[in-house]
Amino acid sequence: MDTLSREQLDQLTQDITFVRKAIEKNSSILNQIDFRGSLRLTVLLSALSVFLFCGLFYFLEAHFGGFDAIPVYLKALAFCAAALDVAMLGILKNTGVLKSARAFDPGISLFRLVREYYAGKMYHHFIPTGLVLLFACVCAWETGHAKLIIPFVSIGVGLLYNTFNTFLRIDEFLVFGYWFIVTGCILVVFNTVSPLLGLALTLGCGLLLLSFIWYLPQKKGSQA
Repeated sequence: MDTLSREQLDQLTQDITFVRKAIEKNSSILNQIDFRGSLRLTVLLSALSVFLFCGLFYFLEAHFGGFDAIPVYLKALAFCAAALDVAMLGILKNTGVLKSARAFDPGISLFRLVREYYAGKMYHHFIPTGLVLLFACVCAWETGHAKLIIPFVSIGVGLLYNTFNTFLRIDEFLVFGYWFIVTGCILVVFNTVSPLLGLALTLGCGLLLLSFIWYLPQKKGSQA
């Protein structure tokens, strides 16, 4: 077989470089981020937070004889603590994801990550699901079935996480999503379960399950 000339080798190198750059340009950085490694601590702490605050409000209700009987200042302190906890977990989540993303692109910002995420027009999945969920929750509240709000939210969140798996290719999100859907449906049937117990079962146990899966050793070559 004839050997390639110097010009042909140069042209082949240029073609390979062009193809590589085209692939990199069309490959979203979201598919390269290690979501498992960067989010598993946040997910675990979130699960523990859900159990902690559900337990706190359960204790307060039992001690004072119901939610309405809890002193206003204690409610305010508890809700402020929950809001602070959510904010801190959000910062931890964003820091972890950004750190993983900057391993591939040192100059990337959180805003660009969000823009990258919605470049695939994911809002066409979020907006209809969110509107249906809001409609269902308002109907439940207005018809005196407020206990159905947590099951409805659980089912809606489960559908959203199944969508996350489609775009981010994180198979554990399917387990998480179906957990929300199944437990939400169970709570619809057994609608006498207290909201605090329902929240611990759906969100708390779901987050704990996801963190457990993410802390298991990953197979070599597994993709984030």
